[in-house]
Amino acid sequence: MAEEELSGLQWLSRQRPEAMQHLLAFFRESGRHLDPKTRFLISIVTKVVNLSERGLRQYIPRALREGATPDEILDAILCAYPAAGLTNVIDAVQVLRALDLEAAPDGELPHTGPAGNPSPQWQVMGRVRDLAPGTAMVVAAAERSVAVYNVDGTFHATDNTCLHQGAELGCGILRGATITCPLHGWQFDVTTGACLTHADRQVQSLPVRIKDDEIHVLL
Repeated sequence: MAEEELSGLQWLSRQRPEAMQHLLAFFRESGRHLDPKTRFLISIVTKVVNLSERGLRQYIPRALREGATPDEILDAILCAYPAAGLTNVIDAVQVLRALDLEAAPDGELPHTGPAGNPSPQWQVMGRVRDLAPGTAMVVAAAERSVAVYNVDGTFHATDNTCLHQGAELGCGILRGATITCPLHGWQFDVTTGACLTHADRQVQSLPVRIKDDEIHVLL
C-alpha cells in the first residue's frame, strides 16, 4: 500500500511502533473493567461529540449486539448534549432513525445486504495491484465497512469492526494471516475470522473472488 494511502493509525504504527504499543496498552487497561455494552454506549457518546456518522453506524449495531436497547442508545445520544450541542445530537438522532431499529426484531439491524436487496451480491472492493502482499485496507460497500487483506497473494475479507470496542480491523497491522486491531491489540485470523485473543469470539469472514484484476467480496 502506498504511503499516502495509509490511515493515520497505520502510519503512526509504522513510524512510531514503540510509542503506539504504549498507547494501545493504555487503552486496553483503561477499559478493562467496563462491560462491552457500556463501552459501546460510551463510544456512541464520543461519536456524537465528534459528529461521526460513519462511527455511529458502526457502534450502534455493536451496542445492540451486546444487549443495548434502542432506548438506551437514544439516551446515550442525548447524554452527549452538554459536550456535543443540539445540532450534533439532532444529526445523530437522524442516523439512529435511518437505521430503522424498531423495524427489526430483538434489536438487530433489518438486513446486512445492499439497501432494498437482502440477497448477497458481489461487490467490487478495488484492484489487485492496489493491495500489496502483507497489507490491508478498508472499503465501504453495500452500507457496510469491510476489511480486505492480501496474505502472500491470496485475498481475504472480514467485517471491519473489531469485536472488542469496534475499532477498524483494516487499519491494523497484518502479519501473515493475523490482523492486530490498532486500538487494543485483539488479534484475528483473517482466513476464518476466528479471534485469537478470545477463542469463543469470531468476526464475520466474507467470500472473496478475483475477476479481471478486481477484488470482489460477497455482501
